Amino acid sequence: MLLMAAALVLVGCSSFLDRDQLKVVPEAAVMLESGHIVGQTFVARHGGLDGVEFWLEAQPESAGVLRLHLRPEPQSSTDLAAAELPLEAVVSPGFYRFSFPADNRSHGVYRYAFLELDGVGAVRVGAASGEAYIDGAAYRDHEPLDAQLAFRLAYDPWGMVLELGLAALEGLGLLVVAALLYLVPGYALLAWMGPHPPAPLPLSRKAGEGGGGEGLALAAGLSLALYPLLFLWTDLIGLHLGPLYAWGSVVLGLAALAWRYRRWRPRQGWEALRAWARSDALWPDLTLIFILVLVFGVRLLVVRTLDAPMWGDSYQHTMIAQLLVDHGGLFDSWEPYASLQTFTYHFGFHTAVANLHWLTGLEMIRSIIGVGQIFNGLAVLVVYLLAVRASRNRWAGVVAVLIAGLFSPMPMAYVNWGRYTQLAGQVILPAAVSITWTVLESPKRDWRLITLGWIAVGGLALTHYRVLIFYIVFVVAWMLYSLRTETWRRALSRIAAVGTGSAVLFLPWFVHTSAGQILSNLGRNLTTPATRISAFTQEYNAIGNLFAYLAPFWWLVLFLAIAVGLWQRRRGVLLICLWWFLLLIATNPEWLGLPGSGAITNFALFIAVYILAGTLIGNLFGQLIVRLPSRQWIAVLTMVVLVGLALKGTSTRLGDVHPAAHAMVLRPDVRAMAWIRENTPEKACFLINSFFAYGGSVIVGSDGGWWLPLLAGRANTVPPLNYGTERGPWPGYRAWINELTRHLQTAGMDDPRTLELLRERGITHVYIGQQQGRVNYTGADILVPEVLLASAHYRPVYHQDRVWVFEVVW
Repeated sequence: MLLMAAALVLVGCSSFLDRDQLKVVPEAAVMLESGHIVGQTFVARHGGLDGVEFWLEAQPESAGVLRLHLRPEPQSSTDLAAAELPLEAVVSPGFYRFSFPADNRSHGVYRYAFLELDGVGAVRVGAASGEAYIDGAAYRDHEPLDAQLAFRLAYDPWGMVLELGLAALEGLGLLVVAALLYLVPGYALLAWMGPHPPAPLPLSRKAGEGGGGEGLALAAGLSLALYPLLFLWTDLIGLHLGPLYAWGSVVLGLAALAWRYRRWRPRQGWEALRAWARSDALWPDLTLIFILVLVFGVRLLVVRTLDAPMWGDSYQHTMIAQLLVDHGGLFDSWEPYASLQTFTYHFGFHTAVANLHWLTGLEMIRSIIGVGQIFNGLAVLVVYLLAVRASRNRWAGVVAVLIAGLFSPMPMAYVNWGRYTQLAGQVILPAAVSITWTVLESPKRDWRLITLGWIAVGGLALTHYRVLIFYIVFVVAWMLYSLRTETWRRALSRIAAVGTGSAVLFLPWFVHTSAGQILSNLGRNLTTPATRISAFTQEYNAIGNLFAYLAPFWWLVLFLAIAVGLWQRRRGVLLICLWWFLLLIATNPEWLGLPGSGAITNFALFIAVYILAGTLIGNLFGQLIVRLPSRQWIAVLTMVVLVGLALKGTSTRLGDVHPAAHAMVLRPDVRAMAWIRENTPEKACFLINSFFAYGGSVIVGSDGGWWLPLLAGRANTVPPLNYGTERGPWPGYRAWINELTRHLQTAGMDDPRTLELLRERGITHVYIGQQQGRVNYTGADILVPEVLLASAHYRPVYHQDRVWVFEVVW
């Protein structure tokens, strides 16, 4: 659908202009004169590149011809295309186009376009500071400047449509693989162990049931919960299965489904399909399908040109997933990428990434981005499960997916932060809640369903420790709500049954975490009195801007939905409201004078508010929809309205990804990493940009240099963030790591103690990335190219775009 919409828009255009770098700062202008050249490197964002527009201002008495050359890189002497523009055509300051034959394969390619003047006089080329554009730099006489020319790229509409078509096919292939990995194992578990085995086709004729949407959501949660359990328990018996984790799960899942439905015949499926087409469930199901296409489509669309997953968390996630692949399973040592000697972090997301890598051969960086966006879509799908469970209304589930997936900035914005582990936990959470809910309210004890609860809750515990607390708070909410309506003895026995089995599955890893600092940090949070909370904890746990989590209009609708739900006294809605109220209290225990602030942060809670908003707003509108007259044309009109709203929401979600603010690794960094692999010794060690985070307890990287161990195979001075909770190679390792950055913030690069520290630690080079240390950091510069150029102790050996590599000179 996204492709069709794009085609309709684009084919009516003579050319599509992107907004690449439009800033023009007068003092930053670059002068183009005869005998000199002025150029710009860039990355094309679409297929069909057929022109470059530069901002030009001809100087008085200038005449001649401007010639553009398009090359693969500044070092190349081969023209890919060329174009001319008579200087007399530059009549007033503005953008002027240089056109050339369209390149339908231009999406994601790095290019260098430069201008030369064949004539007399001069031309001012508009420009801005180096931060104005992230994927290249301005050049003069083929030498990079810390500036960006003002330019726009033009694309042939048909070339864009062709490239989008190829992207759609690639995305479809990725989704097929994702369905095998993240739906099939869980669906097989449901088929054999669920109280009501799902049909071979995910259809249901009853509009009041969730039908296939519920089954798919449960299957997703169970599949994701299963993988970390497999990795843990095979590791306990000394087995590291490697690719068999992926292939075995898929093959055994398909075999289990084939055996379970061995008596099923296509005629039965055809009859079920016809019955579904005649039922009231048809239109909400079709609407759900359309909305899910948009939800997954927009998520895959926006990350196509990312060179690496963004922000700090993504670095450790990529390293952990790579280590799982390297070891064929769980590990302790982080060598050769870092010097950490224990691994106690939750690892559910990383097992899913490793499995995708093993099944497809996709490089790890693309696997992280792909799985992250797939989980982003699944996290929306599973809200359908809670909405239908709370309201018993299929339309409520559809609206819930619409709100969470296309009208809420969360979880879409998770990609900016690499918040993938919490996202994975939130895919499992609704499945764990729904299964536990069913166990607690079932008249009879069903051990098959309880076993599914063990898998869901045990896998959730291994996937995200804080989201596990979300689940525990739900159980508390259910107990409080059921105080007068249920037999406590029965309820406690059911909770004990689910909890004991889950605890047994998680226990080996719980014991294992004692090797690191995670448990002690949690214990410190839980026991610190409200009166002794540090200033950092108070700041870190601040709620922040509510409108960043949900637009003002939808906050109002959410409060209305809560009020209506409380007034109607619907059991499911009341329970969801109580659950989230208790979560808010658990996140802010100091409101009641209790300890525990920081165990769950307000940020972690509010970026998950899409679950609450989708569930309750879905219930509100679902109730309104089912009150409409039961006429087919009304159902069709409802579908048309919701799909139209979904298209509107899709256009908004396209703007949720912000690489300029959050991307550490950009194309110039990727090119520099390749140069480093080929031109520096394997034992080289790089000083990189860093700053103190988390109240000054640890340092983090602030540009592409942090990724050197993974992308270039070279050591650097900043381990992954986990060094704050894992055990290093010697006591005091964290303080040792922090010492260098602390010293650099108070002394200079030429300070004798600085040079002594560099020598002691075997640091041979300095790396300054394309973002030049400004990702999430606005403090004083630490590594400044001009300072290093003025020093006799540092020699520049690489400078392309805004990336610098210096060799330390002793």
